[in-house]
Amino acid sequence: MQRSRSALVVAATPSLATHLSAWLKLGGWQVVTVHSYPEAKARLEPHIDLVVTELELGDYNGLQLALRAQTYEVPVLVIGRQDEMFERDAEQLGSTYLCKEELDRERFLVAVDSKIEAMRYLTPAYRRDLEFVRRPWSSTRNLSGSRRMLLH
Repeated sequence: MQRSRSALVVAATPSLATHLSAWLKLGGWQVVTVHSYPEAKARLEPHIDLVVTELELGDYNGLQLALRAQTYEVPVLVIGRQDEMFERDAEQLGSTYLCKEELDRERFLVAVDSKIEAMRYLTPAYRRDLEFVRRPWSSTRNLSGSRRMLLH
């Protein structure tokens, strides 16, 4: 028997939270909805299959939540206004950024399915770390300064 997929929806905007939760439930997801970063932080656990977060969450933002979700290897969709910088930042975190203005049920569910499918083929973090450790030090010296900083 396959277990039900679970999602954490984080949205400060009540109407957005309602839409996202309803769309996920139609797709067979069990959904927990919260409205702030502190609530989301308290609910974020390794057994969560997906986090969907609004970009603007008061004092915090959805990218900070995406960074926290990385520790559990939970895929994240970030929803916000159209902004190339935020889109790029989300991509660098391994998250998918969706523009609020272009969001509809079909696009959202396609993005969810694509993100979940993509996560199936990623190498787990512990294996990536092992591969890095196995490389000789000389091969890591050629990494750019910013990449080298990420490895410390």
